[in-house]
Amino acid sequence: MAVPKVTDQVISAEDNGFRGSGIYDIALVWKSAGRDYKVVPNDFCFGSHPSFFVVTGPNQGGKTTFARSVGQAVYFSLMGLPANAALFITPLFKGISTHFEAEEKIQSNSGKLKEEIDRLAPMMKQDNRCNFVILNELFTTATTNDALVMGKKVMAHFLGMDCYGIYVTHIQELAEETENIISLVAQVEDNSPDMERTYRIVHMEAQGYGYTEPLVRKFQLRYEDIIKKVGD
Repeated sequence: MAVPKVTDQVISAEDNGFRGSGIYDIALVWKSAGRDYKVVPNDFCFGSHPSFFVVTGPNQGGKTTFARSVGQAVYFSLMGLPANAALFITPLFKGISTHFEAEEKIQSNSGKLKEEIDRLAPMMKQDNRCNFVILNELFTTATTNDALVMGKKVMAHFLGMDCYGIYVTHIQELAEETENIISLVAQVEDNSPDMERTYRIVHMEAQGYGYTEPLVRKFQLRYEDIIKKVGD
């Protein structure tokens, strides 16, 4: 655990931005206690002005875990407590705003997308200026184009409120880098036939593919597998 260094909301270039190294998810550490499981820490650096990390990569690759770990460190710093990192430099945020995927309520009869928007709308109407924002897998039931348009508008709203944030998504186009958008990608082993997850989150261009081959092979859904099953 590290004592956070809290800076002014506008970070100076000398501080190398809002950043952390060796950051880890406390819930994962607790869950892994007593098991033969190594928790992988990560590093990050936002820069000297409000921006969003857009995190893409394979399912179960550590994207949401990374978002949680940064959110935890911000939360602890707001309480004046040591952060879950080897080093943590942060602005003095006013608070934290989060939107994580929730299970659809069948009795609501409104659909998952409507429920997401209903939960997101109050969050966007509040005075969230200078908050830290985490958005996890928004608009998953919308078309890709609709999710892209809405995702850009949501990030633009919070950036207009001088918020830093993390947006976890499978929409590769949301990760196109601008002055305020930074693309992070969850890594896999290049030489692993099953694309083994490394749980490392690095700054790089979104990869543009869906990591589906290992799943197709695992569940025997390749063309030749289906032909064989039909033949049997």
